[in-house]
Amino acid sequence: MFELLPGVGVVLPRGAGMLRFGMSEQRAQWTLSTVLDVRAYWSCAGTRYHDDGHRRFWSFGGSLGTLRVDVTGSEHGCRTIAFERLPGTTTDPVAWRDVDLFGYPAGEVEAALPGAAERERIGLLLDPPAAGSAASTDDRPTRVRLTTEDVSAYRPG
Repeated sequence: MFELLPGVGVVLPRGAGMLRFGMSEQRAQWTLSTVLDVRAYWSCAGTRYHDDGHRRFWSFGGSLGTLRVDVTGSEHGCRTIAFERLPGTTTDPVAWRDVDLFGYPAGEVEAALPGAAERERIGLLLDPPAAGSAASTDDRPTRVRLTTEDVSAYRPG
């Protein structure tokens, strides 16, 4: 089970340790590689105008069965950790306060979590599939993002 700790990071399954916000790229890659095969890739995560204070961006990720894990950061360390599951599949649990965020219908997950404003404040973003999406056979959330960033800065005008 992956246990989300807003403001801190993620406890990895099988006693593999903790992926912490602020970790260097090398340390974060090594830590996550104890659980899955890690591959570095290019990301546009730091190309927005308000990121002028960050000059060097990095990203990497990998899959554990049907669960995708993506990590991004800058010279200031790890900034975001995102999980994505394939719609219609089961995955290793990704939990916050004993709620399996991918294990139940989106409505039940939303009811078990604090309100959207509080989730945004702590950097926990949950994306259920689009209503009526033909690609999804259920209505369980498909993406969870844990971040230390001020997500309000990404909203257009």
